[in-house]
Amino acid sequence: MLISAGVVLLLFIVITALILDQAFKRSLQTDLQDRLQTQLYLVLGAAEFEHEQLYLPQALNFPKLNQLGSGSIALIVNEQGQEVWRSGWALGYAENFVNQSLLSGLLQQAPGQQGQGKIEIAGQPFFYTSLGVTWELQGAASGRASLKRYTLLIAEHSVRFDKSISQYRMFLWFGLGLLALILLTLFTLTLNWGLSPLKQLADDLNGIETGQESRLSGHYPKELTGLAENLNRLLQHEKRQHTRYRNTLSNLAHSLKTPLAVLRGLVDQHHLVQSSDVVSSTHVDSLAQQVTRMDEIVQHQLQRASHVGPQSIQQTLEVLPLLESLAHVIEKVYQETLQCIDIDTGSEVVFKGVKADLMEIVGNLLDNAAKYGGGLIRLALSNAEDDSGRVCCRILVEDNGQGIADAVIADILRRGVRADQKQK
Repeated sequence: MLISAGVVLLLFIVITALILDQAFKRSLQTDLQDRLQTQLYLVLGAAEFEHEQLYLPQALNFPKLNQLGSGSIALIVNEQGQEVWRSGWALGYAENFVNQSLLSGLLQQAPGQQGQGKIEIAGQPFFYTSLGVTWELQGAASGRASLKRYTLLIAEHSVRFDKSISQYRMFLWFGLGLLALILLTLFTLTLNWGLSPLKQLADDLNGIETGQESRLSGHYPKELTGLAENLNRLLQHEKRQHTRYRNTLSNLAHSLKTPLAVLRGLVDQHHLVQSSDVVSSTHVDSLAQQVTRMDEIVQHQLQRASHVGPQSIQQTLEVLPLLESLAHVIEKVYQETLQCIDIDTGSEVVFKGVKADLMEIVGNLLDNAAKYGGGLIRLALSNAEDDSGRVCCRILVEDNGQGIADAVIADILRRGVRADQKQK
């Protein structure tokens, strides 16, 4: 949003600057043409005829036309293109200093027709305004009227115009740049302030995900209140579903316990042996073992299923205390063959998941290490990041055993397959 606003603001500033620059330039041009036209009429008003010749005073009422270096030039040519008068500053130029092609165009102007534009005089740029005029003169000798056609040209050096444009552009870009910086800063502050409730909502959701909170309890603006309430209802619904799922599994476990208990009771009382001569005591022992094994499997799987319900938000567990308790149990079970279990951890390692899953995984690894590991077991605990950048728990179990043959590694990774079928 900040980048988009910056791009839009930059485009707005550039377009505004171009519009203001063109408007100021046209305003200067209009003011310049008006000033030149005023000078032209002053020169025209001061012109007089004596003995059928055009006459103008040396000093005009407009001082800029009389001063050297003022940048203003006045010129009058007749219909043959010959100069009949020039202002004080133009006296320093040679004859026919004005571009002849321009003069040819000016001579074609009808009486009362005006022209304006930009020309070069002595290699320097000038703005000009011209006017074609005709005087009717009464001849003293013949008594008949004659027409005299002239063209008046007023020009001003463009240095003043260009300097004004340069100064205006400098102040314009500086002012608009400063304004853009201020607006962008204010927009950034406003954006951070306006989106702070979303950041708070994200932090609260992260607290729920890590198990620190159970619901969204922050104060949100009215635009986010409905979202927070819906999320809280979703969390409550998930908890109710999880509780209902566990209760259903508990009822199933209770229902399975009864027939298994009956089978075990029948085996213990040797009812099968007394009622049948075919079934031997060996078969009865095998049946008893399988019934016990069925009971253990049912209890284990139902307990595991109750923890693997549809719960997407899990708690964060400290791994070290759980592994220490498991190691203590393994040392007691295998106290005759196991020398020690060394736990190596450099930091506080956490596990995000179900406690029973962690106990089952590490318990199986420690049990195998105690059976086949040669009496020495080492656990290394650490936290690492996976490919997606999430923090995960890494547990390394090492022992002094012979290891697993490469030929059977692919087989034992399949569900229900064991490398050693002799031990349970």
